[in-house]
Amino acid sequence: MGNAISRRGFIKLALGGAVMTALDWRVWAESEGLPAYYGDYLAGIASRLRRLEACCDDSFFFITDLHIPSNRCVSGRILAKLVAETGIKKVLCGGDMPEAFGGKESVERTIASYRRDWVETVENAGGLFYPARGNHDFTIRDKPGAPDGWTLSGAEAAKILMDTVAVKSNAVANPGDPESCYYYFDEPERGIRYIVADTTDSIRTDRTYWAVKYGMGERQLVWLAENALMTLPAGWVAVVMHHIPVTRIVSGENDVPEIFAPWRNMLEAYQNRGKAKVADKEFDFAGCGGRILCSLTGHEHAERQTFQNGIWHITEPCDAAYSDYIVGSGPWCANLPKKEKGTVFEQTFDAVHIDRRNNVLHFTRIGGGADRVYHLAVKSVGAGESLQLRLAAKEKTGWRCYDSDKMAKSPNPQNKYQHFCRYFNETAEISPEGTVHAKTAGGTVALAMCEDGRKVLFPVAVTAKAPLRLRVGTYNIRYVKGDIGTENAWERRRDDLVALVRSLDLDVFGLQEMCPEQEQYLRAKFPEYGYEGDYRGASRKGDEASPVFYRKSRFDVEKKGTFWLCETPDVAGVVGWKGLCPRVCSYLVLRDKATGVRFAFANTHTDSRSAEAREKGMQLIIERMREFGNGAPIVFTGDHNCNETEAPAKAVSKMLRNALYESETPPQGPWRSFNGWVWRNPDTERPALDALRETPDKRNANDREPRIDYIYISQGVRVCDYRTVGDARAGKRLYPSDHFPVVATIEMPRLQ
Repeated sequence: MGNAISRRGFIKLALGGAVMTALDWRVWAESEGLPAYYGDYLAGIASRLRRLEACCDDSFFFITDLHIPSNRCVSGRILAKLVAETGIKKVLCGGDMPEAFGGKESVERTIASYRRDWVETVENAGGLFYPARGNHDFTIRDKPGAPDGWTLSGAEAAKILMDTVAVKSNAVANPGDPESCYYYFDEPERGIRYIVADTTDSIRTDRTYWAVKYGMGERQLVWLAENALMTLPAGWVAVVMHHIPVTRIVSGENDVPEIFAPWRNMLEAYQNRGKAKVADKEFDFAGCGGRILCSLTGHEHAERQTFQNGIWHITEPCDAAYSDYIVGSGPWCANLPKKEKGTVFEQTFDAVHIDRRNNVLHFTRIGGGADRVYHLAVKSVGAGESLQLRLAAKEKTGWRCYDSDKMAKSPNPQNKYQHFCRYFNETAEISPEGTVHAKTAGGTVALAMCEDGRKVLFPVAVTAKAPLRLRVGTYNIRYVKGDIGTENAWERRRDDLVALVRSLDLDVFGLQEMCPEQEQYLRAKFPEYGYEGDYRGASRKGDEASPVFYRKSRFDVEKKGTFWLCETPDVAGVVGWKGLCPRVCSYLVLRDKATGVRFAFANTHTDSRSAEAREKGMQLIIERMREFGNGAPIVFTGDHNCNETEAPAKAVSKMLRNALYESETPPQGPWRSFNGWVWRNPDTERPALDALRETPDKRNANDREPRIDYIYISQGVRVCDYRTVGDARAGKRLYPSDHFPVVATIEMPRLQ
């Protein structure tokens, strides 16, 4: 075989990149000495990948545990051929290149083959190769039972692994660490960061073989926290890759979860906007706005996955699909075939597509096993209650579920390094039709087995009691006097505005710029809603208000009121901190009648001239809500007259979370929330999801239409969905207001 893709493999590329036909694939497979069926198989794979490429945000191949001497190495050429034919350029490699036994000469042969048959082959096909370090890179035992072996130094291993065109051109690594095999790289036009960690970043000194040590040192953890996580732009997503799994249900080794607890805790703290500590340094992720999609690993030679504390942990079966590893993957991967060199079953890897619009990850399997679809949004249900999961009826053949944090292992007599795995259904059970019957608080993974062989996985959170779910919103309705005599006059748009608000089915919402005649009209139109508001002027009889409406049938009011955003908040009409005019905040502390859940809701319209007034006013609101609510969750809405990159919004984001970035499903609607009466065709309106692919500075640039209306929530509040409602007035190219409503579905935990 040649050292790269054969000449025939590039025929179609030479013809201008035309897509290969099934016949072309058969010719290529024959030239590689592959079985005849292999061409048709790869043609089908390439076709599926191209379809996904057309509708997804980003993609990459994930391959791990190459163990190069145990293979024919044809898989490297297959991978490169798929790179050339599908448009998927990135290859993430999870490590472990050498075999387990064979001495220094074997490692040296492995290094040469790795460079020739994998890195250079992929690069020659136009691919980008991004490796992680594994516990076998580059360390070996002479033979089983022998006391001798050989291990490459950390710095020498780093020189090999970090020596790819992609890493040298695109990766950001730690310049102060000569052994660094950890880094990140960005796809700035897609809003995605890839973080590669090193789970074996030190060398043992007590022996010469298998001397790469499990663990992540303080230097790496601090660097990853400060550089890879803290700098992740708001609205971006991240894929994390490293060699060894860090969660119990995915890992086959009992002590591994404890060894990697600092890294796992850091990822979970980031995902949940909490804090993590490394040695004497504490990292507070409260103001962060990115999300981790998944943690991809190898090492186990088994197919397992779990969802814990907001993160999918997925490990791949890789090359060693022997009978003992197939046992370790069951029952979720019963269709793994036995490894056979030189066939489709020699090496197992995946093409992964990130589909942010549908909030899923698509895994397309090359080799033995099945395609999978991982849903990213958590489904919630209370203990003792049921939840129906749904797929298209024609796809569904059966459902299973298993506890996401508990697994029992027993020895496998065929291999001392692997175990039989037993899963549990203590948290929940699932019917053949997909009804989850929740039993006790915890997490469960629901898995649908489809007729076409695919698996569809859902994360399910079971709480002690069903959470309180409600719809909240904010809407600047535009004051009366500014548009008299125009098509946008209040009397011409008010019915459309009422119809729009009613269609949103809100439980609690705040309005801004409400004048007395608007209050009179809206309170008459919304008799089912209670009202709290006051006017900002000293007379408290006119001017503008920022009131809160709430469903009277659903909530009891514990506290309510209005205060002014100034140094004397209980004195009406005072202008605060060099502001343009008086500003108010109206608030409620509500108790849900059915569940007893309490929460504070505040609504405001901050100053349009003074940044100091905006920032200090919002800080005052949060402080008072904490006081009035006595620890209750907070929802804070309003027209804040600033974008997210300005100091007032940044200050609030350190205390509360911007619901836009916490939504577990992709935000819907346009990016701008202030429309200025300028109509846009919905088909050409810039979607919020597209804007989130950019950096915050770019999407909030002065030449962009502004997003200044916000929903903030406190820690512990889940955001299920988020929408900016860009609906026009019926039959007209006009809007009900010069702002769009912003709405969200949120969940609050119930008291035990």
